[in-house]
Amino acid sequence: MQLNYFSKYPDNDYLGRVFLFMKRNFYLYLPDLIVILYLVIPPYSWKEAIYLILILLILSIRDIFILRYSRYHLGEFIAINNDVYIKILKKGKLNQQFKEYISDIDVEINYHVGFPVLYILRQDEVLFKQYATGIWSGKRMREFKDSFYEFKKEQSMWKMFKGPSEN
Repeated sequence: MQLNYFSKYPDNDYLGRVFLFMKRNFYLYLPDLIVILYLVIPPYSWKEAIYLILILLILSIRDIFILRYSRYHLGEFIAINNDVYIKILKKGKLNQQFKEYISDIDVEINYHVGFPVLYILRQDEVLFKQYATGIWSGKRMREFKDSFYEFKKEQSMWKMFKGPSEN
């Protein structure tokens, strides 16, 4: 019995995650498009141009947060028998590795400012937060959480009903 998750291209690429987020949430970028169109199509006064540029700068704060939250990413999550192996990527390179006992690991989904955040916990300590960037959406996070708990339940049933060990 085994549960596997591997990050694949373009999701394990830093900018690929950002562009997947932008593609999935294109409605967040409609104001940018409108402001850019106003800048490109004259006539407008110098004062209006400065206002439009200020609006673009304010909208770029959103992009700074997206870039910041896309830095760390779940690269690998493998559950084999009683062990869970977790690899965390920073941008595109391996940052941290964990090997934990399956009963010590929990997965939760919480919402911050309307966006889901997947928490991987070790005995109530946060090991990792996966934000909704790249391929990760609310639906994908729920599927991941459900499959993990289904696997965990199967492992518990296997332990209960297997015969006595031969030692």
